[in-house]
Amino acid sequence: MDTITFRRVTPHESRIYDGGEFVGNVYRRDDILAPGLVFYVVHLDEDPRGPRRVHERRRIREVARRLVDSHPLRS
Repeated sequence: MDTITFRRVTPHESRIYDGGEFVGNVYRRDDILAPGLVFYVVHLDEDPRGPRRVHERRRIREVARRLVDSHPLRS
């Protein structure tokens, strides 16, 4: 299993890499339904399942790893 790493490109966006290969993005969004809170959107490149919302920052790596491992278009 390769390591999931992140590279920040703006204060609200990071790139996701798996073993050095770009695989997607993470976006930080303000929660309009809960002022003062944020959530994160993990979106893998070419993933027909679409993005995943993550409410706990500490779970981003776990969710990204699970999505990469189960990506239907990756070998």
